Amino acid sequence: MSEVSSSSSITPSGRIVRAALIIFPFGTVVLGVASFGFWWWKREQVDERSYAYSVALRRQMTPQALERYVSILGEVLNQPDGERQAAVASFLESSMSPENMGYNPKRDRFINQGLEQSNVEIELTGRQRPRELRLMLVPYGIKARQAAEVQALAGLMALAHELTGERGEATLRFVAVPWEVRDQSGRTALTRLADSVREKSEKVMRITVLGGVGDTVLEEIRQAFGAAQTGVIVESLPETQDVSTTLGAMQALRQKL
Repeated sequence: MSEVSSSSSITPSGRIVRAALIIFPFGTVVLGVASFGFWWWKREQVDERSYAYSVALRRQMTPQALERYVSILGEVLNQPDGERQAAVASFLESSMSPENMGYNPKRDRFINQGLEQSNVEIELTGRQRPRELRLMLVPYGIKARQAAEVQALAGLMALAHELTGERGEATLRFVAVPWEVRDQSGRTALTRLADSVREKSEKVMRITVLGGVGDTVLEEIRQAFGAAQTGVIVESLPETQDVSTTLGAMQALRQKL
């Protein structure tokens, strides 16, 4: 018989091409898996370094720390309308920065009557459920409530400093919102905050409002976040007027987080 099998007629170069067609796709898959694994490992390493750095900046709540915040905030809030809110936002951003507290403050900036205003947010991102939020909220800028606002903002900062680097299942976000100011489209700072949450497809589970605000403010918060539709719980902590009372309130709140 003079017939030669098809396999024997394949040249060496043909065998190389056929092997390549089999091996290369498999190699691409392996390389992809390896690349993802390397990326994940590097991300975990970065997270671990950031966590270790943040933990090193953690400070317990103390009367001395609160006294310092109260003293500075008292001066910051003792300014004319508009300037008062802007000064608070700048102070919070600088004080809670990566170098001082280990956070990365975010400011939602807008213009109100020619002056820049902004919501200030910092957060401890949840590990398992990062899109589920618990908000610690301080409305500020109401002149008649200045003493209560000073204590509430100081308490917020002290609590955040003690929690620096802590990891929970859901996200804990600290927010300071200037009150009675609107952007050029007419939206309040609170509405801007609620809109940003919805735009990011986040779900607010509970809002804890510091400073002993009245029913009118609480109702505005409920409406902004659609509490009747979403089921978000809005609660208010009593107003405090001195460091010892504020410290006790923050320590009690700390135990519930």
